[in-house]
Amino acid sequence: MDSFNPKKQLYPPENGSGFAFPYLPYDIQLDFMQALYTVLHTGGIGIFESPTGTGKSLSLTCGTLTWLKDYARVFEEELRETIEKLRTEIVRLEKENEISNDWISGQYNAMGQRKQMDELNLLKQSIEDHQKHLLQMKDQGVLHKIRWEKIRAKDDTLKEESLQQDVTIDEDEFLIPEESDDDSDEDANSGRQKEDEEDRYRPVQVIFCSRTHSQLSQVVNEVKETQHANDLRLMSLASRQHLCINAEVQKLKTSTLMNERCLELLKKGGKSKTDPSDRDGRGAKKRRKLAQSCPYYNPRAIEGLKNGILFEVPDIEDLVKEGKREKACPYYASRAAIPDAQVLMVPYQLILHRRTRQQSGIDLRNSILIIDEAHNLLDTIAAIHSQEVKQEQFRQAKMHLSAYKARYFSRFSTKNLLRINQLIFIATRLGKLLSPDGKTTTVRSSRMIETQELLLEADIFNLDLSDILSFCERSRIAQKVHGFAQSSPRELLEQDVPAIRGKVGTTSKAAASSALKSLLKNLEEDNKCKAQVKKVGRPAMKQAQPEVVTVCDQENDRQIQTKPSITNAIRPLINFLECLMEDGGGDSRVLLSFDEKDPSQSAMKYLLLNPGARFEEIVQTCRSVVLAGGTMQPTEELTEQVFRNCRERVTIKSYPHVVPKDAVLPIALGRGPTGKEFLFNFANKQNVEMLDELQSTLLNICQVVPNGVVIFFSSYDFLDLFYRKLEESGNRARLEERKKVFREPKISGQVDRILLDYGRAARSATGAILFSVVGGKLSEGLNFADELGRCVVVVGLPYPNRTSPELIERMRYLDRSLPTSGAVGSGTAGNEYYENLCMKAVNQCIGRAVRHIRDYAAVILLDTRYCTGERIRRKLPVWISERMDCAERYGQAHGKLVKFFRQHKAKRK
Repeated sequence: MDSFNPKKQLYPPENGSGFAFPYLPYDIQLDFMQALYTVLHTGGIGIFESPTGTGKSLSLTCGTLTWLKDYARVFEEELRETIEKLRTEIVRLEKENEISNDWISGQYNAMGQRKQMDELNLLKQSIEDHQKHLLQMKDQGVLHKIRWEKIRAKDDTLKEESLQQDVTIDEDEFLIPEESDDDSDEDANSGRQKEDEEDRYRPVQVIFCSRTHSQLSQVVNEVKETQHANDLRLMSLASRQHLCINAEVQKLKTSTLMNERCLELLKKGGKSKTDPSDRDGRGAKKRRKLAQSCPYYNPRAIEGLKNGILFEVPDIEDLVKEGKREKACPYYASRAAIPDAQVLMVPYQLILHRRTRQQSGIDLRNSILIIDEAHNLLDTIAAIHSQEVKQEQFRQAKMHLSAYKARYFSRFSTKNLLRINQLIFIATRLGKLLSPDGKTTTVRSSRMIETQELLLEADIFNLDLSDILSFCERSRIAQKVHGFAQSSPRELLEQDVPAIRGKVGTTSKAAASSALKSLLKNLEEDNKCKAQVKKVGRPAMKQAQPEVVTVCDQENDRQIQTKPSITNAIRPLINFLECLMEDGGGDSRVLLSFDEKDPSQSAMKYLLLNPGARFEEIVQTCRSVVLAGGTMQPTEELTEQVFRNCRERVTIKSYPHVVPKDAVLPIALGRGPTGKEFLFNFANKQNVEMLDELQSTLLNICQVVPNGVVIFFSSYDFLDLFYRKLEESGNRARLEERKKVFREPKISGQVDRILLDYGRAARSATGAILFSVVGGKLSEGLNFADELGRCVVVVGLPYPNRTSPELIERMRYLDRSLPTSGAVGSGTAGNEYYENLCMKAVNQCIGRAVRHIRDYAAVILLDTRYCTGERIRRKLPVWISERMDCAERYGQAHGKLVKFFRQHKAKRK
């Protein structure tokens, strides 16, 4: 339906008002929006580097929304013009046919023109229907709000108690239903729905991604301040952890548990919990119970919430607030709004992982994908597609599945029993590969194998993993087995289950019956206790016989209090199998890590070696892709690994900072006060003289720099070593005389408190110094603006551990697949990747300072390699590399620091 493409050339506006930019734009902001506009119109790929504080997000949104409106206008205008031209041409051909001798050729030409005009008229009608649909949605949203306000005014007695559901667990809740014969009908219906969707008009949709929900909310709030918000359909998407308003589901600790409980509540709606196998109805009285679904899953209320909030440019907080007010699920309202939204605000995971994207209902065809904070894009994709399973998890998966099978054995269909047996077999075989074999001699060793090799060694190569995973998704077995495990006594789960099958998929009824009897024998006392409770429960009010009830209740309470929580052991297994299914022909490996001290911690990890291939699929589907970030250098990694097959589409723009040149003082310092050379490589990390020189340097820097100083070390171990030396030498006390000392905590829960105390001290007259770690909790996403970061110091070059098995395999893969890539002088593609990991981490540390146009700071890079390595300097941000001075002696750097801060102190006066 949307195959028509306008040929008219669109040109970007010449000033900020043309982009509806809310302020007078800087030159770099205007150039950013104009370059972005051109990239979008030509269907190109843009890589934009614009430092934090330059209005990058606002430039992205204003440039994109301006093009989106211009394109929609030109699309409709050119469509009408084309139809008129065809109509005129058909009339001309018909007149010529009346007087022409070759009327057959004329009729043939006219038929072709009519067919084209009919298709365009159909497209035009589809657009008009789409616009009517949007107007109806808007009107329905207004009416829904008016109706809701009237209902609230009439009835203020609606209490939260009316929304509570019965959460009593029925043991049949965990039984897998038999597969229906209507699956083919459902497939046919889904096929027809896809055909209907194909016939619908699909305007260009913008999908804006960022790393965190807070960053997305910040962008939404910026859009609200522009004129674009007056006529914009925007929807923010998030997981149930952020959007669920059901108190019962919110109490669960993990997103996996929340997802499973939510789906279970939806399945319950209006169903009678009667065992279908109970033919004579003897158990019906015990088991029949109307299971209520989630009270917020009301299709009419969800539709009203979607219609009402889609046109209001909501962020996540707005969605949750409106959902609570209207008693409608924000999660499903946001999902329902996906097809009608012009702009979707989504976190990375919803887009970068194909299965998650498909389950969310996001269609990337002909869309514009904008990824903000894209500096670690490839590493993020690799992390999203990796999965680690420990031997203990394999053991628990086998144990829970075996107990579950024994409990419901007689009620499983043959197909379900086959799949459960196969899952038990897979968990057993994979766990066996991690079992100690007596061959390893080190405390911890590892093996790296290919995916196919793993399947062969585990003897599961002949199993259809696709069918098994389809069964897991259809039956929600992970959720059911986990619920069964949580509600079962631990001794029932941990009891050894006799082998019930010979080969995969075969069963023995006699063996199963024997196993079931032995497993259920442990439950007899519990059942007796329950029977006594029911027997004594009613007359207990009249007779003084509370002993039996009290003893049972106390025992149950004690078991509930002492029983540890049971994690979902099936979900990691299923996720691991999904990774194996997505193997892209040799671009992945499986790392087997053996721990002799604690074999249960031996692990199997799926590694994606070629994340660029996963993103290349996205690039081929989208109309245009834009990657943006404050520090995108080095960009060669993206062009080599992702865009090497479409280099002609790529536009790279790297912008300077908006601050004046004298607002940033970047210094590469290779020597300390006594002339000792700084070379913080692995061999010198224990060098006592160099650590002493580093202490002297930091003491001198703190004597000159006002307010806050942030020091980044390459690792926690190096920071611990330096801090210990600092205390042993007595320099910590001397440092405290100049600035209050803080240190990055290793526990995440303490970060906020440390930052609050540091900020308070940094703004004081004394100032503060904060020791932190590259790649740690403080090196990304935090804002050390103004007094919080008057100086950022990076100690050494934070190269990752080159002996890491994962890194070694990734470098080998890149050397094989990209033998000629890499920058001049860097050697192989693997070495280039290794160096890029280091420089991207350095750039993120640098980006913590100078956050707005009136800010100023010094950036000091302590290592001689910053002075001598041309390739290293080239990978720094442009606004740093162009201004950086290499100080041969510390005295030169010290003099520049004194002059820099003296000048800015004078300016402030």
